[in-house]
Amino acid sequence: MDAVQCLCCCPAERRDDLFDVARALYPHARCVHIESPFEFRQAVIRHGDGQVAAFAGFSSRGISDINLCAAVALDGCAAETVLVVEAASGSLRSRAKSAGIGRVFELAELGRDAAWESARTPVLRAEGRRDAPSREDDGRKLAPVIVFCSSRGGTGKTSIAAIASLIAASWGMRVALLDLDLANGNLHACFGSKRGGDLAQLGSDDPSAVPGLALRIAEGVELFGPCALPETAETVSPHLGTLYDYVRSSSDLVLADTSSTTTDAVADALQRADRVVLVYDGRVPSLAALSRMGGLAVRLGVARARIMRLENHADPYSKPDFSLGRSEVGLEVARPLRVFEGGREVAQMLGEGLAAELSRYDVDFTRSIGSCLAQILSELGCLPNCEAASRASREPSVKRRFWRFARAGEAG
Repeated sequence: MDAVQCLCCCPAERRDDLFDVARALYPHARCVHIESPFEFRQAVIRHGDGQVAAFAGFSSRGISDINLCAAVALDGCAAETVLVVEAASGSLRSRAKSAGIGRVFELAELGRDAAWESARTPVLRAEGRRDAPSREDDGRKLAPVIVFCSSRGGTGKTSIAAIASLIAASWGMRVALLDLDLANGNLHACFGSKRGGDLAQLGSDDPSAVPGLALRIAEGVELFGPCALPETAETVSPHLGTLYDYVRSSSDLVLADTSSTTTDAVADALQRADRVVLVYDGRVPSLAALSRMGGLAVRLGVARARIMRLENHADPYSKPDFSLGRSEVGLEVARPLRVFEGGREVAQMLGEGLAAELSRYDVDFTRSIGSCLAQILSELGCLPNCEAASRASREPSVKRRFWRFARAGEAG
């Protein structure tokens, strides 16, 4: 896998501020400071192989930051162009969008508050004091943890987690799939299995016991959880740290499906996650749940830059409403993702445990999940170096309509 490199253009005295933003969005990336706008643009073009993110901000003279970002975006050599500002007006955001700038990031969104400091210190400043996500262990790169969650059932997070694990495995990644709905999880049913990997046996902090809990449900995918007996779920939460230590060191990617009820296991997963993906389906109760879960994540000490929102069952031909949720706590800078409606055939295949077959079909549903996964991995600097993953990262979020008889009136 090729790591993303963040090229940052700003005055020398603001370098640390820009590096903070870059590391929040691309935790595994190497940050390079370039003070000259001209050299910055040339560096992006020279290294622009889809693995460079361009950040610019805080310039007080010469070329304005928005014009520099617009030029870099026009060059098309950066994976993402980010304009970093102290505060962004509606007019600035509108002009940036028209110029093709991928993201406008307010420094105030990081806040340097408890949530931001929690992403930079070994221990989260939240009740329970969980360990913060660790990027490296003894020089070994640890697998990123992506958590799918919602405080409302039926939004489709289980289906998305199942298909995402299979797509990642098809890209050559070793995937650990965690079912953290410990009492009532049914992630294994998507794969046609009658059981999962019983986490009730995780009754101690002995790491040697963890490999035996895995259930190999597909090539490259191992499933951990839930508990075979619901009443044993409460005994598992204190020992989940042992599970995370194992899967992060033995896998390339960790995907976690969670309960719609906020349990200790869910709170622990949110705090350990490199990316928290809030899943909703556009209905009013789901939107309220999106807000509740976003607020919970922030109160638990999750940095806002690690939160994303995913609209499931989206219309592939409709224009997405990216303004949704920006006024909600925790969702101010949350990157929007979309998974397209799959229809009754998709629901039927998942209900019959045919997720493996479904993942191989080239349909809107599976392509959009692959696109979301590729975007997340690209942000984390963990996108596999293969054509399928690269193609998925370029998948559009809106499909074009083709009218068969649009030019019929021109016939003479």
